[in-house]
Amino acid sequence: MKFAKHIANLARFKMGAVTPSCGPMKVQWELTYNCNLRCLHCQIWQIPAEENAKNTLALDQQKKIVDDLAANDVGHISFSGGEMFLQKSVFDLIAHAKSRGMKVGGNSNAYLISEEVAAKIANCGLDMLYVSLDGDNAATHDHIRGVEGAFDRALAGVANVKKAKPEIKVFFNLTVNSKNVEQLTGVANVAREAGASGITIEMTNTFDKYSPAQDLILSQDQIPILKEQIRRLFEEYGDMLPHPPGYFDEFETYLNDPESLYRYRCVAGTVSAQIHPNGDLFPCPVAFKKIGNLAEKSFGELWYSGEADDLRRDIKEGRHPICWVTCVSPLNLYLSYLTPTRWPRLLQPKTLGHILSKI
Repeated sequence: MKFAKHIANLARFKMGAVTPSCGPMKVQWELTYNCNLRCLHCQIWQIPAEENAKNTLALDQQKKIVDDLAANDVGHISFSGGEMFLQKSVFDLIAHAKSRGMKVGGNSNAYLISEEVAAKIANCGLDMLYVSLDGDNAATHDHIRGVEGAFDRALAGVANVKKAKPEIKVFFNLTVNSKNVEQLTGVANVAREAGASGITIEMTNTFDKYSPAQDLILSQDQIPILKEQIRRLFEEYGDMLPHPPGYFDEFETYLNDPESLYRYRCVAGTVSAQIHPNGDLFPCPVAFKKIGNLAEKSFGELWYSGEADDLRRDIKEGRHPICWVTCVSPLNLYLSYLTPTRWPRLLQPKTLGHILSKI
């Protein structure tokens, strides 16, 4: 029943509807802004600890929101941070979400995943884990992540998870920047050797708390390197890539002509949503306009409100900032193929399977 509701909601979205017929397919939830790394492409770690503590919901409040999301047919929750495993009660929260019939993913730097933590991950029911890997060697990854030993700890953490529960799907996630653009195939090889299910790749975002150090932005003379790495990825590691080819075609567009990406209607606020540690609900990670706060009102009240429809209308009409996270997501591209001239591109079972795994 939930699957059918989301398919119907996608159809309504494609036909131009503004008000969704059910809750989002996926909710990304930043549980805490506490982080143990010091990444060059992120500013979250600079938020003072006392501010984080003051603006982070208690476990009982988080569970109540999970119940609310489940009641509104949310199919998938993906927890992140900061670093999600710095919230000691995260395993209870994952288990609670699983008990409410949702698929649960996590985004982590894996630094804290000891054998003991891996056993808790296995026992709580986590379905998939995305581990950040920003280079194919310790020197690159540790430099970008700001902590020596981060590379080795990430690989050890993945090994611990695979040992504790081999069926958990583990993906490495690479954020492309000027320091690692020559290492995309190398990271894919590391992922293959680690037994990962695949590798997801995104561009470095430039908004708000994810604003990177300026020297991380790709230069024009690095674009040919990027294109060659992408070509080799499909040739040598195609089995590791869940993205459609068109996704990578837009990397250069994002760098040189981001405004043209408004041609894709963003799914934010209709098919996906974002929750901050204090319960603030946004359509997407850019958080350019808040829908409301889940500690004050229920998800249903906020999701189907006139204010939320106004925000979705703004997104539909291109009155929103362009980002890489949702504006150029595989789902956006896939929906754009639902036209007579582009429908052959739909015949990519791995991409479709990856998208449907979120329901």
